[in-house]
Amino acid sequence: MILIYKTFASFFLLVFLLSLNLQGQELPGTSLPGAATTVSSQDKADKTERTEVEKLDPVTIKELQDVVRTNIFAVSKRNINMALSTIHPESPTKESSKDMMTYIFARLQLKYTIQQLKVTEIDGDEAKVEVLQVTQKLSGNAAFRDNRVKMLHTMKRDGKKWKMYSSEALFIEYLKY
Repeated sequence: MILIYKTFASFFLLVFLLSLNLQGQELPGTSLPGAATTVSSQDKADKTERTEVEKLDPVTIKELQDVVRTNIFAVSKRNINMALSTIHPESPTKESSKDMMTYIFARLQLKYTIQQLKVTEIDGDEAKVEVLQVTQKLSGNAAFRDNRVKMLHTMKRDGKKWKMYSSEALFIEYLKY
């Protein structure tokens, strides 16, 4: 919660500073109008990162995104076999995922909404996919807090198919209504 607060505080500070009318003022260290613009090393790094993402194979990106969408669809339909088919057979979390799904499917009906799905890296037979999803309780007799979570999924090839190998929660926000 402190991390979310700091992020929101930083965001609101940035919005406040940007809302100040500094456009027509000459600030110390700014170049004169019409002067050549220098590119900082950070700008070069950002451009390189964008170029690398643009180089990712669109077919592979779609395959990776389809695995995540299939997994979300399967758990929303409470189809444990379909959900497990999206998890890599050598995943260290396969058995615990099966146990967790069995528990949840017996007690809760949840709604999953993908808000953002982005392939961030493909390196040989391994890839990273970032997912922002909202999970809401529709019904059930177990305690559950609606949430928005950003996950980083590590995907690995199983033969010719991509599968989910491991997942890391980058942040979680509990929703209040």
